[in-house]
Amino acid sequence: MRTITKILILPLLFLALMPAHADAQVVVGNNSTIDIDYLTPKQYEIGGITFEGAENFDPRMVLLIAGLQVGDKIAVPGDRISVAIDNLWKQGMFEDVQISATRIVGNSIFLKIKLQERPKMSSFALRGVKGDDQKKLRDDMHIAVGDVVTENFLTTSANIIRSHYLEKGFSNVEVITTTKPDTTGGKKNMVMVDFQIKVGKRVKIDSLIFEGNNEAKYRAPLAKDIPILKHINVNKKSPTRTNKLMRKMKKTHDVHYGKKLYVWTKGFWSRSKYREADFNEDLTNLITYYNELGYRDARVVKDTVWNVPADQLNIKQKKKAKQDRLKVKVSIHEGNKFYFRNITFSGNTIYSSDFLAKQLRINKGDPYNSTMLQQNLTYNPSGTDISSLYMDNGYLFFRATPVEVLVENDSIDIEIRIVEDKQARIRNVIIDGNTVTNDNIIYRELHTRPGDLFSRDALLRSRRELVTLGYFKEETLIPEPKPNQKDGTVDIIYHVEEGNTSQVQAQVGFATGMVIGTLSFQLKNFSFKRMFDKSAWNPIPGGDGQQLGISLSSNGFFLSGGFNFTEPWLGGKRPQAFSLMANDLFYSNGFSYDKDDEKYSSLNIFQGAVTLGKRLKWPDDYFSLSQSINYKHYTLHNYSSLNTGFTEGTSNELAYNFILARNSYDNPIYTRSGSEISLQVAATPPYSLFSNKDYSSLEAAERYKWIEYYKVNLRGAWMMNIIGDVVLSARFRFGYMGYYNKEIGLSPFGRYYMGGNGLQVYAYDGREVIPMRGYTDNSISPSSGASIFDRFTLEIRQPIIESNATTLWVLGFVEAGNAWSDIRQFNPFNNYNSAGVGVRFMIPSMGLIGLDWGYGFDGKGSIGGGQLQFSINQSID
Repeated sequence: MRTITKILILPLLFLALMPAHADAQVVVGNNSTIDIDYLTPKQYEIGGITFEGAENFDPRMVLLIAGLQVGDKIAVPGDRISVAIDNLWKQGMFEDVQISATRIVGNSIFLKIKLQERPKMSSFALRGVKGDDQKKLRDDMHIAVGDVVTENFLTTSANIIRSHYLEKGFSNVEVITTTKPDTTGGKKNMVMVDFQIKVGKRVKIDSLIFEGNNEAKYRAPLAKDIPILKHINVNKKSPTRTNKLMRKMKKTHDVHYGKKLYVWTKGFWSRSKYREADFNEDLTNLITYYNELGYRDARVVKDTVWNVPADQLNIKQKKKAKQDRLKVKVSIHEGNKFYFRNITFSGNTIYSSDFLAKQLRINKGDPYNSTMLQQNLTYNPSGTDISSLYMDNGYLFFRATPVEVLVENDSIDIEIRIVEDKQARIRNVIIDGNTVTNDNIIYRELHTRPGDLFSRDALLRSRRELVTLGYFKEETLIPEPKPNQKDGTVDIIYHVEEGNTSQVQAQVGFATGMVIGTLSFQLKNFSFKRMFDKSAWNPIPGGDGQQLGISLSSNGFFLSGGFNFTEPWLGGKRPQAFSLMANDLFYSNGFSYDKDDEKYSSLNIFQGAVTLGKRLKWPDDYFSLSQSINYKHYTLHNYSSLNTGFTEGTSNELAYNFILARNSYDNPIYTRSGSEISLQVAATPPYSLFSNKDYSSLEAAERYKWIEYYKVNLRGAWMMNIIGDVVLSARFRFGYMGYYNKEIGLSPFGRYYMGGNGLQVYAYDGREVIPMRGYTDNSISPSSGASIFDRFTLEIRQPIIESNATTLWVLGFVEAGNAWSDIRQFNPFNNYNSAGVGVRFMIPSMGLIGLDWGYGFDGKGSIGGGQLQFSINQSID
């Protein structure tokens, strides 16, 4: 035994049990005598705990974190004190932690916890940057007044700043961080943090140098080449020679091959930033490209990036370069090129080996391409892979493993080992995330039902149907199969996120003594039965998939109002849509109403329709049939715009209309694949055939009292994803309007007018407007309208933004079309031609907005030439 007086240090054994912290100390002592047996730890009861420092912390919380309480039993020597110090240290709140023993009385020990707090941030400043960068950095840094200032805090904040500018191509960013005590207003232990940022100049890529690419020789650019190196590019425009290898670099510039130099001109969207993570991704893609050519052993031996001062660039570059640039050098080992030889199958009982070989679509002698092999085995976007065969037939647990069984010279034999397993049936179908749309509205669209055999095609088709509804955000609509291999079942969970299904438009103004205004709204997921439920008005009752639209518009010359309602599942059991529509339009030439004034003219059209539509199961379930009865009542007063001689009187139109259509679009907004084709036939009763009247001698008002005609409209569109997200759209339209009685001739209403943007707001006299970019409104058709037309369109589309908030894409087009007054004039090879560019952006609350510039090559005077045209909801398509 040993006596220690005054302040005593715990034994070294006690210290050894503590975690090592540079600023943490443990002191145990008192002003009296403490006897400690180093060989035999003694149990003490904590008799009391006092605190020093850390005035801003609740002592109860400190004790809770430390794991010490008055009354606890602790061993001295022991590890409870070191554990308590470690717990407090981990909080990151303290610069120093000490636990002292102030005295020992009998079996009771009294402790003191001494803490020194780390300073907190009272404010911070970003110096050297302005505007958007200031705002973006403050959002990204996620720091706030009151945060504890540690070295890690300062380092992390500086790294976020550097990363922000590295993403922009500024690789020489310098961030100097300083802290200064803040004593204003009596503040204690507070500091001001200052980030001094020196951005420097953007460092751009000057050239990319390849070594070792002996087999990737120069070839003419091929449209089918898929650009996989997306991020590397350089800064200077140049001649237009390229190499097939370099097309994989997509956005490169000066490219060196030993002593030769080939240069590829960048597209307008290219960038010239260097980002290491993106560069590493590009190198991986480069090797993937080599592998797809058959070079399965290709690898990047090394890559080097170095800075070239501006004054060391060549003469041409020096004239343009005002800053340093980067050179990138990549050394490649290509290896030998390999080929497929014998491909065999084992384990297959459902399908023969010969059939599977045809489905695999890889022939003996093809370059060895493991990417294509895996794609044709597991998932091909066209749905022609071997997995689709099995999974569409319920074999969810199917597996196919390709194994290289022999490598001889440049040839490889492959054995595809198949495990078919048993068929899986769907047990449960679960909807997750639908906060507005009712479950039954979703379930009725699905092609996966409990008890059915699992089908991957049905799963993808169900997702397509949900996307087509327009109720949910496409990006987050994910079906998730959860298989249970033990009992051969699978649960399917459809994760959905509600989107904006309402479109509202409100405009009002005053000009030239007239009130001009529009008020309209279209609700796509309305619930009529919940209209009288107060709790459902949030902001409108929804969830039943019904559509409701109301519109009112006026500009002093015309006044229109409309109403439409659609129940997509009449009766709730079958996909049979029922629709009601009514609208009334009044147009005048702006003069004050006076029936005796020859200057005043007007046209009033009232229209109503009842429609019944349903999905068909034959020839397949992409087909639909819609039938409707339409009634229109026309009232004309001194109205001569039709150019048909019918200017005064009333007319009635009662027509039967049916549309047979097939639509397999994968997405209703930005479509990448699928087709749409429709045949529309409309006909009125042939009243004149049941009458003995001499129509040739009747006045126009009597002759057109009951309108008669028949009409055939045919349209088709095909979408093809040709490369990346680029889509080729090919479309055509054809229409013909005929009559039953030569003495009556063509109906004055419903004729075709071609040219312009196709906005139906101008079709105030019942005409059918056919858009044609590059030409002014109605400029291609005869002044009195056409009875037959055709139009052909080719478009290339590239998406720019695809998000929950908006979808935006750019396009280029060529278009041809014409309209004739008589079918005998029809010539599909005699068309007006145009070409141009455009942009489309989808705003959920407004719909699809378009802006196109087209040049009409065949117009005379003001009808052709360059035309800038605006469109709404595909009116121009």
